[in-house]
Amino acid sequence: MQIFRHREDRVPVGLIAAFFACDVLAYAFVDSPALLVLWVIAGFIPRGAVCAFNHHHQHLTVFRSAVPNRLLELMYGLQTGIVSHGWVLHHSLGHHVNYLDQRADESRWRRDDGTPMSEAEYSLTVGSTAYARVWKVARRTGKYTGIFVSMAAITLAIVAALVAYRPIPALLVFVVPMSIMLFYTAWATFTHHAGKKTSSHFVASNNILHRGYNILTGNLGYHTAHHYKPGVHWSKLPALHDSIAHEIPADCYVSPGMPWNLGQEVVGPPPGMPFAPGSSEAEDCSPAVPMAKTFASGTLVQG
Repeated sequence: MQIFRHREDRVPVGLIAAFFACDVLAYAFVDSPALLVLWVIAGFIPRGAVCAFNHHHQHLTVFRSAVPNRLLELMYGLQTGIVSHGWVLHHSLGHHVNYLDQRADESRWRRDDGTPMSEAEYSLTVGSTAYARVWKVARRTGKYTGIFVSMAAITLAIVAALVAYRPIPALLVFVVPMSIMLFYTAWATFTHHAGKKTSSHFVASNNILHRGYNILTGNLGYHTAHHYKPGVHWSKLPALHDSIAHEIPADCYVSPGMPWNLGQEVVGPPPGMPFAPGSSEAEDCSPAVPMAKTFASGTLVQG
């Protein structure tokens, strides 16, 4: 019997489960606050990867049956602060439906007056309103409210029990990272769309074609392809991107940011990849992130 929908999920889920097991061991056996803080700092990049695969799972569930999916979502919630079906509501039924309308987008990068937010303002706004917007989408769609509420209650009960039993380790290993990663997730999504036109799927997203970044995030850098067909499994996004690359303007390719861009400039379309003429930059927005506008001159360093 095949448990996984896609065999490509086995390795990342196994690694994430091993990372979570280390969290549990640190909580149970490490008493030194200093060592626990070091563990949390050392685990920051892996937690970023967990956020990405939590996103992928709530677009297309990893397992073929409900029980292991709920258990995986419980683990993801304790690692990222985004509980079961939170992404489904806020992101899949919210952002993906509305991202071409900045008046309604749950992850909108424009203020109410239409002017663009700064990166910090966006991160704080989207992070602090995340669960309020989840609830708004749940009420609007009438979907998944029960499972979201029940799984959120179970997650909170587990966190409360952990805090009651070992307060300092629970705060440092679970509560603080969950809070940080909720805002980190908001920050990470700023690069995906900020400053882009919203006239079509092909101009509304930024792409990061950096191998290391895409290994860590499960090809989340192929963001135009992801929005073009959000139900496609993450392992198939590079091939989907290749099939639509001729529709994507050259300035829809951006730097992966720190630490990936050390020693390199902007990552643009690979040599020989077709691209659409014109610009994807919104008329009233200066570039929100470094864009690949000069790649044709050969000045870019490919990652």
